[in-house]
Amino acid sequence: MSITRRRFTTLGAAAAGAAALGTLTTGCGGDGGSGGGGGDSFTYWSMWQTGEDQQKVLADEIEKFTAETGITVDVQWSGREVLGQVVPRLNAGNPPDLIDNGSPDLQSKIGLENLLPIADVYDMDILGEEGTTIADVVPEALLPTMQNEDGEAFMVPYEVIGSTLWFNAAVSPVFAKEPPETWDDLVGQLETLKGEGRTPIALDGDIADYCAYWLEWGILRAGGAGTMLEAVQDASGEAFEGPAWTVATDNVEALLKAGFFPEGFQGTKFPTQQASWADQTSKTDLILMGSWLPSETTASITQSGGDPASLEFGSFPFPSVGEDAGAGLAIAQPIGFAIPATARKAEPAKKFMTWMLNNERISRIATEAKNLTPRTDVEAPPELAGFAEEYAGASETVLFADGISVAEPQWVTDTWQPAVIDLFGGKLSAAEFRARLAKETVAYHEGS
Repeated sequence: MSITRRRFTTLGAAAAGAAALGTLTTGCGGDGGSGGGGGDSFTYWSMWQTGEDQQKVLADEIEKFTAETGITVDVQWSGREVLGQVVPRLNAGNPPDLIDNGSPDLQSKIGLENLLPIADVYDMDILGEEGTTIADVVPEALLPTMQNEDGEAFMVPYEVIGSTLWFNAAVSPVFAKEPPETWDDLVGQLETLKGEGRTPIALDGDIADYCAYWLEWGILRAGGAGTMLEAVQDASGEAFEGPAWTVATDNVEALLKAGFFPEGFQGTKFPTQQASWADQTSKTDLILMGSWLPSETTASITQSGGDPASLEFGSFPFPSVGEDAGAGLAIAQPIGFAIPATARKAEPAKKFMTWMLNNERISRIATEAKNLTPRTDVEAPPELAGFAEEYAGASETVLFADGISVAEPQWVTDTWQPAVIDLFGGKLSAAEFRARLAKETVAYHEGS
């Protein structure tokens, strides 16, 4: 397979949750060998902690893999801070042979220069599906999120997360019957709901990234992939007054002024508003959130003594905005396997990748871990059916916020997130928000 070079847009947290060091489990791990060579063992350090659903699936498949192939796996379940543990070993020239994480974290914490290009893996037959390669089952639209600057793949995905607009069909059936296709459609439905005494949009306003979803989706739908990243990297600051930025930020200001959000949403602590959406303590209808929303809200409503059956999850794509240059775009971030460039047992690690991409095996990520897989021929969990359809039909995928946290992490921390909080807190108008971004971006580039 030849993976063509396409625009590389990445960002986002690999997964939610705190990072605690997990237990070390081994499968009779063996010695290191020559770089890239074969062998009957390899080491694997994972982002999952013991007891998590993904960990249970992967651990069971590792046992089956060893029984089938004779290749043993020395696996460490390290949790979300695993890459921080990998770096010292990488610097010492003795890294694990296989690691996993979200695409942006692999780039920013390990570095593309330290990850082995694995286009050859995409040409390999999937174990148990001879005649079908990984390239045959990973959608082309997802490839740009997993390529280095030379257009070469550096990871193989086994899970996909993203963001979309969610509703509870038992509470807000209008969105199931008539999902809005344009921004005007959406606003009209919100106005109707407000007229019925509801504050239709739920949002935990203390989380800058969650507020920013409304901005990034509007900008990307209006201007297409690259619109955010290009503005951030424009040292003149002029791009923030472009049509996509203007329409998207003006739209957000109008939402805030219309009273569509619960009173005081900016001052509560996550997950207050999300949980209130789930149990209807707040009379809210829509929440723009990641694909982890069903699992989080099901857990919260169960813990509070509510009935999880009251949650009938539905979702629909963000509606068209402005010129809609981003029609067909989906925010979809892969989580998957990668091999450090100096790994000693790359070949058996590659073989394990071809094991896990098997339809029957990877489907356990959907059926048991309740997450979306990259394979569109694997049925998604019912809760994610809408997002799965959006992902499967995407003509292009980008990661959260168009890649700005990987490309310009300091700008995100120092400029973007504080300005977003001030916009949603009512301290800035849309015009003032754009002007502040422009001014601080000029200063950012002058100081870099």
